[in-house]
Amino acid sequence: MLELKSNHLNITQDLFDGVALLSWLPDEILFSLVSRHHRFWGHRLAKHTNVLLFGRPLGGSQHDFPSCIDEFVKRTDQCHGTAIEICTEHTLLNYYRKFMDASEEDNVVATLRSPTVANLKFRLGLLTSRFRAHHPLKACTACMASDLETSGWAYWHLQHQYPGVWVCPTHGVALQESDIKASGVERFLWHLPDKANFRLWPSALHEIERTSFDIFSRISNLTVSLVRCQSPYRINLTQLHRLYHAELDRRNLLTAHGGFRLAEIAAEFVNHVQTLRLLPEFSALPATYDEAYSQLSRYLRAPRTGTHPLRHIVLIDWLLGDSENFQKQYAQTLSSFPTTNLFAPSTLNHTPHPAIVQDSRKLELVKIIQDDGKSVRAAAVEIGIDTATAMVWAAQMGVAVARRPKKLKYERRQALVAQLRQGMDKLNAAKDFQISVVTVTQVLRTEIGLHEQWQRARLQAAQNDARESWAALTTEYANLGVKLLRGLNPAAYAWLYRNDRAWLSEQTPPRIVPQRNRNALWDNRDLHLSDEVKQVTLTLRSTLGKQKIMLWHLYQAIPELKAKLSALDRLPLTARAIDIALQRRSPTKMQTDLPL
Repeated sequence: MLELKSNHLNITQDLFDGVALLSWLPDEILFSLVSRHHRFWGHRLAKHTNVLLFGRPLGGSQHDFPSCIDEFVKRTDQCHGTAIEICTEHTLLNYYRKFMDASEEDNVVATLRSPTVANLKFRLGLLTSRFRAHHPLKACTACMASDLETSGWAYWHLQHQYPGVWVCPTHGVALQESDIKASGVERFLWHLPDKANFRLWPSALHEIERTSFDIFSRISNLTVSLVRCQSPYRINLTQLHRLYHAELDRRNLLTAHGGFRLAEIAAEFVNHVQTLRLLPEFSALPATYDEAYSQLSRYLRAPRTGTHPLRHIVLIDWLLGDSENFQKQYAQTLSSFPTTNLFAPSTLNHTPHPAIVQDSRKLELVKIIQDDGKSVRAAAVEIGIDTATAMVWAAQMGVAVARRPKKLKYERRQALVAQLRQGMDKLNAAKDFQISVVTVTQVLRTEIGLHEQWQRARLQAAQNDARESWAALTTEYANLGVKLLRGLNPAAYAWLYRNDRAWLSEQTPPRIVPQRNRNALWDNRDLHLSDEVKQVTLTLRSTLGKQKIMLWHLYQAIPELKAKLSALDRLPLTARAIDIALQRRSPTKMQTDLPL
């Protein structure tokens, strides 16, 4: 490929036939890059740029999680990087991936590479997080001035778009929020930072003291530092909650048995977040003591999936301060509690389920059994729970207890456990071992690590079945499109779409484009254009009199003609009609210096 680069400019001749492609600017989002192309090319309608770069009239127009990335990469011949690089480094996935596991990130990338990102924000939990999910475009006026001077463009910076960032980490000034795109105004159009489109900050923020402004600055700097730091590359939620627990213990906010002093914790936390709540984005944080108590009882006790990263960032700011201290404390937690696989076959070194570690009553149960040497029944009575519940809690904590089986003797129990580890259905297990489903469930929940292994095996079996079914369909009906294939086995498609999107995207057959008779299209176009040229020539001769007809007279009257001047070799009738109109004696020759 012939590629010329100069002053942030690429020329990709084989794909765009001389159309200029701009290069990335530092810390730029994809929406900004395409907006610059739209303005640079002078397109009147946004869909012209969309079709050219994304292949669809609305493709890629989302400013936070754009679609059709694969098509963009294909059409630009990877001039701006691979699809994975664009998704992870130039969209808001760059922010959210810090708190995701690898499989979840792969599914998001697969969605961004596909033609649609419908339901992505719902699957990420953004729509139910109580934080805003529309991600308003934000810009720093100081950065705009500096960017204009150095690159000739005011553009959207990625770090400014992170949720929670409202003060520019570079210049220390408040970011301005655009009233375009996120509000639904011009949501499908391309747009660059413009002071005329900035919203005013809430009136409550106009007179805040410098110390209050510093809180927003601190949160902004912490957010950018956490997202950009390479160690840790991902934040493990189990380790993060252990870190919360350790810091609360250091502040004497835990009971003697490791439980949370929620009354004191809530009182401190609600005071910490009051200034933050002045900005609408932080309005989901607790406004009262009761709200703080309710929220912290959920978010401190267990690492919940789908929790918005902003909640963790505010907790980190409150408990640990800056990014440097967080990284130091997090590294110590990792060394003390190395991450292990909860689904490993062996349970000799079983790690307690993370959702239970933080629950003070479970911790108290373990202490009574292990330290005081009491039986599980005695411990259950002391805590005030049923013995069966105590056995479940003990198993979740990795504590083995003595059993007194009445029906399920040791050998049969071990055989049942072996079958359940392989993912056997509970109803089938009950039938094969001649026991009730309730007993099977009890075994699942009271055998250390068994329930997680059973779920893992069931998930793997469901994945294998769905993959095999879909692969068989795509092999047998390779010529059918996705819509028809989906109708043949909707259940398999739905499961893969929700749980294995990356694999599904890789296996989906390419879209079949109907083959058209190109020669017939050009012949019809030639007939149409030549007739128009003849009609316009007659009209011009009657209006211009003896004045010579010029080429611009023709394409001024026939706008479509100008776009076809470079292809007159495929339009012989039109070329001949132009020669006659211009009274040429030689065949039409293309001029490279036609007026635009």
